[in-house]
Amino acid sequence: MKLSLLQYKTLRPWLWRWHRRAGLTALLVVLLVTVTGLLLNHTSELALGKAAVNNQRLLAYYGIQTPSLKSFAVNDDWLSGDDKSQLYLNARPIAECQQSLLTAVAYQGYYWLACQQQVLLVNPQGEVVDSLSAAYGLPVPIVAFGLCGEQLCLATAKRSFVIDSQQFSFTPVEDIRPSANKAQPLPVAIEQAIIRAYRGQGLSWERVLLDLHSGRLFGHGGVWVVDIAAVLLLFLSLSGFVLWYQQRSKKKSRQAD
Repeated sequence: MKLSLLQYKTLRPWLWRWHRRAGLTALLVVLLVTVTGLLLNHTSELALGKAAVNNQRLLAYYGIQTPSLKSFAVNDDWLSGDDKSQLYLNARPIAECQQSLLTAVAYQGYYWLACQQQVLLVNPQGEVVDSLSAAYGLPVPIVAFGLCGEQLCLATAKRSFVIDSQQFSFTPVEDIRPSANKAQPLPVAIEQAIIRAYRGQGLSWERVLLDLHSGRLFGHGGVWVVDIAAVLLLFLSLSGFVLWYQQRSKKKSRQAD
């Protein structure tokens, strides 16, 4: 079959021009999709699903912040609370409290953790033995908690109370303020363990690579860019085939002549 002169003067130059443009336009996206696709194909070997992201900017982009910890040294342990009201014994989550952790003290073989609306009684193994709230007569909101001599006591904005640790009753007293345990910086190893566990719940490198591969990391615009790149790749395939077929037909036509 002979090719018309019009095909060489119009279609072929147009295809070459746009074939090159499409290739250059899609180049970066194709490289990104190729590299992320290769990595995702070896997710198990690279343990990407278990590898937590530690990059602060990337975590902030996904809305995952580093927890703000308030910590207290009690005996040989550390008791902490984060800004989501999660409580920790050393690096282990043990319970949640109502609002933020105010302080923690040791008394009669137990740890007493005081939050603004709740007091938790925890044994040294991290098990919650009892929980006191306003429903059980706890004066709230608590502004101070600690020892008054040999007894536990707490204070609200208006009054102070001595706590009967056996009956869990609260007796109003005058001119007394709790001696509270002061917050201290956590040891680095415990702090990093809490932060790794906190971050690991939210974001893995597998999730980031999947979002990069699909363009979702950049929002709806990123998805459209990847879609356009896919269309350009389809055009490259079709235009390449047409150019090859034209060249093949031209050679056959010459040979026939």
